[in-house]
Amino acid sequence: MMSRLRKLLENWVARVFFVLLFAVFVFWGIANVFTMAGSSSTVAHVNGKPVDISVLQAEYQKELTQAEQSSPGQPDLPSREKIAQAAMTTVLRQQVLAQEERALGIAAPDVAVRKTVYGFQVFQTNGVFDKTKFVEVLQANNLSQDEFLALVKTQLMSDQLVQAVIAGVAAPAELNNQIFAFVSEQRIAAAVNISASAQTPPPLPADAVLQRYWRNHPAEFTAPATRTVKIVILSPQTLAPRQPVSDAEIAALYQQTSAQTSVPASRSVQVISAGDAASANQLAALWKAGADWKKMQAVAAKAGDSAIELDNARHDQIPSPALADAVFAAAPNTVTGPIQGPLGYFLFNVTHAIAGGAPPLDQVSAKLKQQIQLQKAQAAVDQDVNNVQDALAGQTPLDHLPGNLGLVAVEGTLDASGNTPDGTPAPIPGGADLRAAIIKAIFAGHQGDPAQLINGPDGGYFAFTIDQITPPAVQPYDLVRQKVAVAWIQDALQREAEVKAAQLLHAVNSGQSLDAAASAAGYSVSILPAVTRNALPSGMSNQLAQIIFSLQPGQATMLQTTDGFTVAALSDINRPTPQDDPADAGQVAQAMTKSMQDDTAASFIAGLQARYKVTVNTKLFAQVYQ
Repeated sequence: MMSRLRKLLENWVARVFFVLLFAVFVFWGIANVFTMAGSSSTVAHVNGKPVDISVLQAEYQKELTQAEQSSPGQPDLPSREKIAQAAMTTVLRQQVLAQEERALGIAAPDVAVRKTVYGFQVFQTNGVFDKTKFVEVLQANNLSQDEFLALVKTQLMSDQLVQAVIAGVAAPAELNNQIFAFVSEQRIAAAVNISASAQTPPPLPADAVLQRYWRNHPAEFTAPATRTVKIVILSPQTLAPRQPVSDAEIAALYQQTSAQTSVPASRSVQVISAGDAASANQLAALWKAGADWKKMQAVAAKAGDSAIELDNARHDQIPSPALADAVFAAAPNTVTGPIQGPLGYFLFNVTHAIAGGAPPLDQVSAKLKQQIQLQKAQAAVDQDVNNVQDALAGQTPLDHLPGNLGLVAVEGTLDASGNTPDGTPAPIPGGADLRAAIIKAIFAGHQGDPAQLINGPDGGYFAFTIDQITPPAVQPYDLVRQKVAVAWIQDALQREAEVKAAQLLHAVNSGQSLDAAASAAGYSVSILPAVTRNALPSGMSNQLAQIIFSLQPGQATMLQTTDGFTVAALSDINRPTPQDDPADAGQVAQAMTKSMQDDTAASFIAGLQARYKVTVNTKLFAQVYQ
């Protein structure tokens, strides 16, 4: 073979061919190297500078963790994509802001960072920065000190830039006034309720009329599909009550679990902190003389002292060790003090005390017995399940299974709601979850399927056979005649209420007031609570509230209710001005300004992204959330 290649190379045509072939391989190799070099970990470019995918992954992981905490469970692919898009938005915003900050020379001095960190209340104890608490909070959030300080510094720099852009943004007064008028407008309506049950029942009609009603309303008289089944259940819940438990077993479990059920001692306490002994003694004398807590709060505030309440506080949750020792040594409902603390004097009253430790045995004995019975029952189930499976594998009929396997057997007819033909719940043993699983499996099965042992919830098992399937069918008239009569009367009452409500509606919309029209018909009128566009009164349906805002004064509407009809007419429209409610008007102005500032900031950042030519590697981005 090699000799033939050498001979071919002596031919100039072959030589040219091999030179070209060599060039192709060389060029392909070089091109492949450049391709590999280009397929880096750069997920985006900002102003030509790469953004490494690790930055996006860190932000994505943080937002993914937050999403999982708020909604337990792994998010699906569309949700993960949205989370990744939000993370990318955050990363790009940080990158373009950093570019602009460098261009403008914006910086955050260490002294500003330190002042900001010291000002966070979460890091303070009694209003003073606590280094120990600072470290604990960062550790709880998986942050190092350097990472946190970098985040604070970045935020300070971003605030300088963004706040300068939005500082002059404010919603115009006219816009605020119009929004305030829209959301604060109150509408007051009056209503008349005409219930079907209040109408006089008509006499029963001829049998032919009832039969016609039966034929015209088949859904009301259709029996649901049913299945006649045999069921066997092997469940800890059904076996547990039969398990014997001795007092010694209960005592042993109590000893094992007492440490887990122990609760720390706690106190609810009212505390007054006074700056000097004279003030503390005066307050103590007043309190011990019988002044209530409300009066003591007022007197302390007037004297410039503080009064606080601590609910169910543990010893380590009371700020002053000296106060904590005194509180836990004091008798309840007794004013104690003054006692000296590091910054003044305390006097207090313990209003409630919870002793620490485990609850007494007699309080938990019944619960421990049930726990032991359930454990024994689960062990019995685990022991019997293989024997039941073997019996079913041998095609043993359910009603011939051995009686020593802990099985509970039932048979009968039920519908998909778990009810028997007479409408009562089918007597299926076990918990609610196991019952639901059995019914669901039965209506997913087929007649003639062999019985199989199915693993159900709560550690239970069940098997069933379907003997008969009855499809839904309209019940014979003779069988449901009484039911048809009741339905016909109810329908007649409903139609009577509708006619009267329509007559009242017509009278009001023809020019009469609701009061006059209702009085003439013998109805009482009730005034509905005032409704605004952002506050739905209790008991008023959202549909009625929406219709009220579409009415003119004096105009009426009619709505069907669960027991008849309501005729409502708009009585009055109250349009308050900003001067009438300056607090709400101020909130509207603040909200509108905040909204416009947010829009301005978003537009500013979008402009920065366009200026700095932000590009994203969509294929690499997709790998983040796949």
